[in-house]
Amino acid sequence: MRSVVASLLAAFAALGGMSIVITARLYANLPPLSVITHAPTQMIARGKPLIVKWPPQGQAAGTIPSITPTVIAASANEHPVPIASLAKLMTAHLVLARFPLRLGSVGPYITITTNDVSQYYRDVAQDQSSVQVIAGERLSEYQLLQALLTRSANNIAQLLATWVAGSQTSFVAEMNHEAAKLGLQGTHFSDASGFDPSTRATARAVTVIAAIDMRNRIFDRIVDEHTVTLPVAGTLPNIVARIGTGNVVGIKSGYTIWSGGCAAIAIQLPTRFGTRQAIGVVLGQQGPNSLHRAASLAEGLATQLSSGVTDMTAVRQDQVVGSLRIPWLPKDHHLKLIAAKTLDLAAWPGQKVTYHLHLNVKNVVAGISLHTVVGYLSVVSPSRSQLVPIITSQKVPVPGAWWRLVHG
Repeated sequence: MRSVVASLLAAFAALGGMSIVITARLYANLPPLSVITHAPTQMIARGKPLIVKWPPQGQAAGTIPSITPTVIAASANEHPVPIASLAKLMTAHLVLARFPLRLGSVGPYITITTNDVSQYYRDVAQDQSSVQVIAGERLSEYQLLQALLTRSANNIAQLLATWVAGSQTSFVAEMNHEAAKLGLQGTHFSDASGFDPSTRATARAVTVIAAIDMRNRIFDRIVDEHTVTLPVAGTLPNIVARIGTGNVVGIKSGYTIWSGGCAAIAIQLPTRFGTRQAIGVVLGQQGPNSLHRAASLAEGLATQLSSGVTDMTAVRQDQVVGSLRIPWLPKDHHLKLIAAKTLDLAAWPGQKVTYHLHLNVKNVVAGISLHTVVGYLSVVSPSRSQLVPIITSQKVPVPGAWWRLVHG
């Protein structure tokens, strides 16, 4: 009798041990999933390269800020030349860097001194562009920038330089330091207004500064104003008559006998992706109506460059960018990972777009639902990087009990 009991106890013990094994297998961690990548590594923007019609004299350059942070095209005869009032693009850049403004704010007020009035009369005597001021007049930073940019006032450029840096000399040093930091080769500033003929740059360098300025919402708003109203000077038109009309949204022009006509013009054109901005810069126009001609040529160049942009689909919605090998499914069955949305880009023919797939496979567990985000596809163009969510194309099935028992 005792032997029968012992045998039964041994059998139950064995069953209990097997139960533990079975339980362990049924609840064991599942094996890792293997990833197969189908995403492209790069794509070259197609399209016929634009043959730019450059101005017959001087030099020119342009860019499209939304597709590149640098200059997109420049004429072959680039060399430093006097740039007249286009120097004020750097002046405004430094003012707004030191004293940033928010939309709707006008910044601090500056009281006009007798020295400022004397400077105004000296500029008038030299036939420099200027805006009338009187002692005791109070002008906000915003108003001073309006006078600087829309009226190209040299006396205001000097006033702002002293306000920002304490002296003209210190401000000019800051201008040249900033030019070096931006990598603007051949650029040299001798004054804040550009009246000095030794203030020089290339069309390429001016284009870079203009594009940086136009990214500032305050600057962008001011240079698009067709008229400006100041306390003493009254209501005055923008020196560049086309600004604030049609497709032209900025920027400014300049002229001295040393520089000839110079202009930087920004246009905004509608596209299927929204509006697209293009900037054209033309320097060194000589002869009658050189200022007007420079602005017209710069606008035409910006329009040309905009026409050379090609639209491309970088990623299609539901495009397969990867797949997962799931051990508990048949070997030929992979779970597809797809793009959650379409990403269209504007690019310059020949530009390269690169792709980087970032997946968190730990997020893919048995039972997760259709369209669960498991990572991102990073699409990097010359101007920016954008992320496209990557999702599952189906629900991830739960392994059956038999598979767990056999493979646990």
